[in-house]
Amino acid sequence: MKQVERRSIGEQVFESLKEQIVKGKWAPGTKIPSENQLTEMLGVSRISLRESLQKLATLGLLESRQGEGTYVKKFSAENYMNTLLPYFVLDKPDTINVLEYRKIVEVGTIGLAVDRANQDDLLKLEDINKRMKANINDSKKFANEDLNFHIALAEITRNPVIIKVNYIIRDVLDSSMEEIVNNLGTRDGIYYHEKILAAMKEKDRDKAQQLMEEHVMITINRISEKER
Repeated sequence: MKQVERRSIGEQVFESLKEQIVKGKWAPGTKIPSENQLTEMLGVSRISLRESLQKLATLGLLESRQGEGTYVKKFSAENYMNTLLPYFVLDKPDTINVLEYRKIVEVGTIGLAVDRANQDDLLKLEDINKRMKANINDSKKFANEDLNFHIALAEITRNPVIIKVNYIIRDVLDSSMEEIVNNLGTRDGIYYHEKILAAMKEKDRDKAQQLMEEHVMITINRISEKER
């Protein structure tokens, strides 16, 4: 690591340490150099170093082990969720913004899901749809099953990045889904899920993607009209 400049020392120390983790120079689970070693390597005070180490620990990137030293924390979806939670609590994303995200991501997701779904996957989606219909008079339960359908599509892709991202932002998706169901009812969810499932059974990728895009766009338009 190169020594940092004297201006904005605290931020430079933090960025320098974070870079070691993000770029894989310090692998998850490994012990990082001692405080004495780091202060010498970076050419900074122990106070600046400790503040940066604490910040990285708060972000879930480092962990201190009593009597052993400081280690790079092994990454998991829970770690990322803990990091993102304050943002989502203090600055809740607008429902339209969430829907725009879903339009971009879910059209691609359904394409992969069509290609990779097996019989068990289709049966799981059918079961979710049945539970949706059974809960049309309970908006909270209905919204939960509605989201389960979309999460299941992500899982069917077998793509770990898509699956983990959905896990990380599940609370945001859940909150927006409840708002959508409370404002628009249950009709669209049931209608489009059945159409999408039928397209998946036919292995019709284009049709499934068209239906998913239409599903999200209609939701965006209806929510926008209610907000006017």
